[in-house]
Amino acid sequence: MAFQINELEINPNADPTLEQIRTRQIFEILKAKAVAKLYLSEYEKEFFYMGVKYSILNDGKIENYECCDNPKFKFLYLVYARDINWFKKSKVTKPVRNIEYKVKKKEIEKDLFYLRAKANEWKSIVKNTNHNEELLHQSAKETREELKELKKLPKYKNDIQGIHTANYISKENAIVLHSKWIYCVALEIFESLNSKDFTSEINGIEIEFNEYSLIHILNRHFARILKQLDTKKSFHYEIFKPRILSTQIKEILAIIDFSKHLKNKPIDIIAFQIDSQDYIIYTGEKVRGNNNYRRLNTFFPVDNVKDKNILMTNYNLEVINNEVSVYIPK
Repeated sequence: MAFQINELEINPNADPTLEQIRTRQIFEILKAKAVAKLYLSEYEKEFFYMGVKYSILNDGKIENYECCDNPKFKFLYLVYARDINWFKKSKVTKPVRNIEYKVKKKEIEKDLFYLRAKANEWKSIVKNTNHNEELLHQSAKETREELKELKKLPKYKNDIQGIHTANYISKENAIVLHSKWIYCVALEIFESLNSKDFTSEINGIEIEFNEYSLIHILNRHFARILKQLDTKKSFHYEIFKPRILSTQIKEILAIIDFSKHLKNKPIDIIAFQIDSQDYIIYTGEKVRGNNNYRRLNTFFPVDNVKDKNILMTNYNLEVINNEVSVYIPK
């Protein structure tokens, strides 16, 4: 990464003229790399994309630069996410320099054409079961599993035309586009944090929060409103944030570890409570080459009766501080 993330942020306290000169210099460096199709980090892509988008100079169009595609996709996906096929004919607005404007039908159709193209492109990627990049491998695998569940729904499984209907294709596209968006965000997350932010410790045992952990949790336990089928999963809401999830988990596990309540206890299941809400972390032993390591497999809030009864029956709840309590196996 040529530039640190904080260098790519606008400083509101700086002299406006000097700040404009500074950011333009960064833009010119990134532009030269973009033209030469050299590597740009996701944050550099975002900075450059915004520069091209709002430039009043002759810097070309977003479509002229391959590196602008991920930022463009992320922006348009969030604009249309709740009505990704525009079946509801919802009012569509976009922000331009802190002002929201209503998008006209012609622009909507152009945007939807682009998103459909991205869906078809991502479907081809998802079908591939052998990706060298681990994050892409996990993203594709998770998406294939969700699409498999969609096909199992009776209205598609029991009808020979089911998976060829507009209804199925629209849901398939929604799943695929959400998957691509998660992948793009995950790229940023791994860029923005350092390796120690993805490692926690309990009882002297390291727990790794890796590509599998992030993709699994983001896809299965966030953004319930965007799901195209009932996944029977519980979902995070306000407390836990995707972009800092690994560090939030690390902080909580550090509090639990410091309390010594789980000393000499198994850590395959780590259950705790924050502000009266129960949560469960599952970890497991995995093999990488000749070495074993412990991976954080999933993390979710407990909201079904079965899981609550398991906690009540098999664990005792011990208060650590005003916010965090931990479940100790009986």
